[in-house]
Amino acid sequence: MSKVLLIKPRFLIPDLLAITQPMGLMYIGATLKKAGHETRIHDCGSDYKDLDILQRTMIDWRPDFIGISIIITELEQTKRIMAIIREILHEVPVTFGGPWPSANPEESIKEYGADFVVIGEGELVFPELINAINQKRPTDSIPGTASRVNGNIRINEGRYLTEEELDALPFPAWELLDHYLYAKMPSFSCVGLRPYMTIVTSRGCPFKCIYCHQTMGKVFRKRSAQSVLAEMAELSFRHGFKEFEIADDCFNLDRERMFAILTGIKNKIGDIKMHFPNGLRSDMLEPEDMAIFKKAGTVSACFAIETASPRLQKLIKKNLDIEKATRVINASVKAGIYSTGYFMIGFPTESLEEASATVEYAVRSNMHCATFMFVTPLQGSELARMASDFLKNRNQTIESSNITYFTNPLNLSAMSDHDLRKIFRSAYRRFYFTPTRILRLAIYHPKKLSLPFYAFLFLMKIVPRRQKIG
Repeated sequence: MSKVLLIKPRFLIPDLLAITQPMGLMYIGATLKKAGHETRIHDCGSDYKDLDILQRTMIDWRPDFIGISIIITELEQTKRIMAIIREILHEVPVTFGGPWPSANPEESIKEYGADFVVIGEGELVFPELINAINQKRPTDSIPGTASRVNGNIRINEGRYLTEEELDALPFPAWELLDHYLYAKMPSFSCVGLRPYMTIVTSRGCPFKCIYCHQTMGKVFRKRSAQSVLAEMAELSFRHGFKEFEIADDCFNLDRERMFAILTGIKNKIGDIKMHFPNGLRSDMLEPEDMAIFKKAGTVSACFAIETASPRLQKLIKKNLDIEKATRVINASVKAGIYSTGYFMIGFPTESLEEASATVEYAVRSNMHCATFMFVTPLQGSELARMASDFLKNRNQTIESSNITYFTNPLNLSAMSDHDLRKIFRSAYRRFYFTPTRILRLAIYHPKKLSLPFYAFLFLMKIVPRRQKIG
């Protein structure tokens, strides 16, 4: 059998210091181990500045195969990683996977030097690819892969797991991670440093939001409540984890399953803490649901509003019922759940008045916390296609390596560059610079000692920067 090194690049800047466990690699690691392969995961969060540990691992361990999971903000470090691989292990096949390669398989091979790309979900595809290479069988027709064939890039349609296959997967390979790394760095829940584990209970999302990735497809597939509870029980009782972050796209799409999981946690697992940094569709909840979340141990929840403009809600195809979402958020706060809102500024054709209305909505809300982000055209999304058409008229192109959520150089809105920067900075100032909000943060934040750190991140977002916006 083979030695397989799985790598997670990281993009860490003062604006965005958070990381979480690489769940995709953990699942793939588990399936590789089940197939008999010796597997390691290297998270570059441990050495993202110099990559020294990664280089030593390559030299000392000499893997037979390498897999790299990539999102758009990690492309620059991926270039550095590929340079190291080609210098030390130039004959080792390298496979890209994750959101960005799935959306850009041809560029992954031609521009970044991947030998193969796994498109979509890779738990079954990557082991099949490794076996084919080991057995010297053709690889160009394996579903869910892209590769170079006679100088051309052959792309086979992505592979997505069924619900039965999801339940049949082994639990993620928790043992392949250095858990201290994630305990000492902020997570996406923004609730301070502590040991925790991320759990994915479902995959895919049926909604058509134009800004979203397509990595797990647009068909919702759920693990059974029994499978989810068994994983949480093993993590809690055997491995000692008492905090969990749920990283679904839409945890509450199936309400019966949602209640089964929450009730099972309360009755069978007991004293744990849960966080929802992603994946709660607020207008598909009822206000009374939030008390049930609280009884199951929910400490924090994030609600993606994006925009308060009804016109833009239609444009971005989210079509959120803002009034219902507001009632649910109010109920979350009342239940004692630390509640955060996500907002995006700079949608195509967005006016200054619409952006101001979104900021005003956030400021007047009962939410404890708010995160404002520039609209980011992730490649492979409908928004990226809209952005490309828009920028062609201005003789510009999208440079993937320049895109982040807080320093996006693209202005797709109807606002001037000056107004877009100004409304972004003022959103943070207006939301946080009030005695009432500061007092509520001091009282209700789950980890009060971490507030100076989050205040630093906040200041980084409001400091004017010399930046040309497209």
